[in-house]
Amino acid sequence: MLVLLYVHTSALFSYENMITVQEGAFYIGDDNALTDESPKHTLYLSTFKLDKTEVTISRWNQIRDWAISNGYSFSESQYYPIKGPTWFSLSDPLDYPMNNINWYDCLKWCNARSEFMGRKPVYYTDSSLSQVFRSGEFHIHSSFLNTDASGYRLPSEAEWEKSARGGVTNLTHDYPWGYGISGDLANYKLSGDPFDDSTTPVGYFNGFQQITLASNSNGGENRSPENTQNKLGFYDIIGNVSEWCWDWYDSAWYSNPLAAKKDTTGPSFTEEETGINYSLDTSESLLVDKSNWMKKVHRGGGYKSDPYDEGDTLRIAYRGVEFPTSNLRTIGLRSARGEKNDPLWFDKNTLPFSQWYHLDWYGYFYESNFTWVFHEYFGWIYPTGNGSYDNWIYFHYKKQWLWTSKFAYPWHYDPVESRWLKDLSTTGDHGWFEVHSDSAREKWGDGI
Repeated sequence: MLVLLYVHTSALFSYENMITVQEGAFYIGDDNALTDESPKHTLYLSTFKLDKTEVTISRWNQIRDWAISNGYSFSESQYYPIKGPTWFSLSDPLDYPMNNINWYDCLKWCNARSEFMGRKPVYYTDSSLSQVFRSGEFHIHSSFLNTDASGYRLPSEAEWEKSARGGVTNLTHDYPWGYGISGDLANYKLSGDPFDDSTTPVGYFNGFQQITLASNSNGGENRSPENTQNKLGFYDIIGNVSEWCWDWYDSAWYSNPLAAKKDTTGPSFTEEETGINYSLDTSESLLVDKSNWMKKVHRGGGYKSDPYDEGDTLRIAYRGVEFPTSNLRTIGLRSARGEKNDPLWFDKNTLPFSQWYHLDWYGYFYESNFTWVFHEYFGWIYPTGNGSYDNWIYFHYKKQWLWTSKFAYPWHYDPVESRWLKDLSTTGDHGWFEVHSDSAREKWGDGI
């Protein structure tokens, strides 16, 4: 009888720093500000996860580079974000929020992050969900989304606003902390931080931020700095860079009964209704009249936002809008994903031999009728878990479980002895593993 040891695998090898936003209702909008934020209404959202910080340039580059080598393409502008200064020694110039990315770049990057981690992507090129969206800039209709996939995606503007409000469901404050803004709380125009008129490192406002007198510091230079994570734990949800959301913008959307529908993702338009000429290349689109083009929503304001401008773009309820083809150094992203799981090894490729399959990261295997798998190098194994991102493998040869994933491989985790082992099959030593702590070799399989 097999006994599976239960371990929180997210703690074993985490490559995401996300916060879970629990299901429930909250108030979205503001009746006392701009007309497109009204009426304030109650909205119920299912549980989802959202990045604790804005995606950094470093994280973007790593996934982007992998993506390009795997059939993805991105806009030329995304190669030139505004980076952090070299004089600030407490963070790397790439530990600042990614920017200068358009909306399509973000969808493709989220898909690439999903595939990189072994999750099922969310965005596809048609409603059959047969082709992953990896290149180009064209209309992505809501029917092109795999809503059952566990992969990464842009948040809806409703998800963003619920996250920004920090779990406060019965009030609609202007900011996560309540009312009023000063330089010690967020990065905005002339707020007094050392990076004024530019981005700050993600999570900079952690209780050690330095603020000096500036036009809009509003007394922040005189206050003892505090950690400005909101009540759910998010950093920079206000200011630094604004953040792309999934939704098309409709100024009257909140008056539409569909806006109060559970898990709404905003208005859905056909390609014709967007007014966008998708046949134009990037250079041509800069020269055409876009007055009839629909826009996408971005939220949170950024380092160029002035709290004294009309409407105050830094307020939680403010709905920023921009063309999806626009690359601006004031807009970045924070990715989300649903609390869902994909079928085990959904990404296996069928071979022209009965019940034989191939995983591009774990090799060839024969799938029996009794869940057991005969692996080319390990012999009989018993896999369980989700997708290619959370896999427990029982090795019959060793009579023991190991955990691994597409991202972690060739490393496997042994929960019995709390150690990591490296599969040496890639070097020709099939069935052998090397212990990380002392480089000792152990035999775990006897495949072909």
